[in-house]
Amino acid sequence: MNLTPSNANENLIIPYEDKAVLFQAALDQSYSSIVITDASNDLDGPKIIYANRAFQKMTGYTINELVGKSPKILQGPLTDQKVIEKLRVCINSGTHFEDSTINYDKNGNPYHVEWSISPIKNKNGIIQYYISVQKNITSYIKAEEERNLLIRALNDSPDCVIITDSDNKIVFVNSSFETLTGYHEIEVIGKHPSFLWKEATLEEKLKTELRESNNHLHFQSFKPNIRKNGTVFYVDQSIAHIQDENANLSHYVSFSKDSTDRISKENALKDLAAKDSLTDLLNRRSGEQLLMHYDSNRKHHGKPVCLVMLDIDNFKNINDTFGHAVGDAVLKTIGRTLKEVSRSSDNVIRWGGEEFLIILPDATLEETLVLTERTRKSISDQVNGEVGQVTASFGVAAMFKDETTASFINRADKALYKAKLSGKNCVIAGG
Repeated sequence: MNLTPSNANENLIIPYEDKAVLFQAALDQSYSSIVITDASNDLDGPKIIYANRAFQKMTGYTINELVGKSPKILQGPLTDQKVIEKLRVCINSGTHFEDSTINYDKNGNPYHVEWSISPIKNKNGIIQYYISVQKNITSYIKAEEERNLLIRALNDSPDCVIITDSDNKIVFVNSSFETLTGYHEIEVIGKHPSFLWKEATLEEKLKTELRESNNHLHFQSFKPNIRKNGTVFYVDQSIAHIQDENANLSHYVSFSKDSTDRISKENALKDLAAKDSLTDLLNRRSGEQLLMHYDSNRKHHGKPVCLVMLDIDNFKNINDTFGHAVGDAVLKTIGRTLKEVSRSSDNVIRWGGEEFLIILPDATLEETLVLTERTRKSISDQVNGEVGQVTASFGVAAMFKDETTASFINRADKALYKAKLSGKNCVIAGG
């Protein structure tokens, strides 16, 4: 190594003796553990001729205790003999060596060491010394073992575990997550957990995550999430916040249990309470709640709401002539027709007996009359195998400003009564 700058005066060339002092000072100050041996080839092999302060600190030996000794004094019961044999082969062949094993300090305490050894040759290519740079990696190995133990414990947990960073990007998922969602870890690392959310745009997901900046949602609570295969699942979830040594938020850890069966049963019970058992349409109680909701929404946002009330014509005669089983079949058919013809945003309700209600949000009276006429025609065009043609009469009303729900329903009911008096199978708008 030439310590002389290329443009320096020759008088500044460092004498050889001074270079040796400088090199030794540099080695002594190094944080890396450095030991130099000669190239002895007797039974004990090379002998230590120099060890810096870091090496002495790592091994517990003083320089006087090390000089003249073989590095074998650092070996012990747990030292990997395969690594030592590899070292022996490299020394005999004069090639560079790198590996790791367990050594022992002066007090017999084991430590993990990672080291490299390079041969130093003279001008004739003959090996004169070996220089070894070593590093105590015990803390690293311990941290790796603890990390692997933690990963095994998390993977053995029946709970679904997600760990995200401070930006709520996934850094770890366990085996239960893979089982629950169908996604492998490699497919989700770096993503926001909201990709699992159902029926939400990217913008909505990001807005939700911003709102939840102090309590990120990894799954949607009480709402459906979606698996890789497209099926829906639900979870019960708890989230812990992890702070770094400076008390700054660094990670979120989510523990979740699959609650799909429980939620499905709860939803089924809610459906039973909200729906008519014969037609599977919403029942009257649900209809009344919806009307109150639309009434409140209209008052706050000024959006129009229309109501269609219909009654199957001559339904008592159908029951009396053909029996209640046929009457029930007619009710089911009418219910299906109403669902098929109505818009996806409309609510179809079995109001009671042979009477039905359709709530049309965001629809004007003119639009509702067109839709209702189409519905009337769809019903009257059908022919029942036993009954023949079945028709219905319709009353339509648009909710007035500041009108009560009761008044709204009453106007639609009066319009329906007028349709009955007008010969049935027709549509009348209530004033």
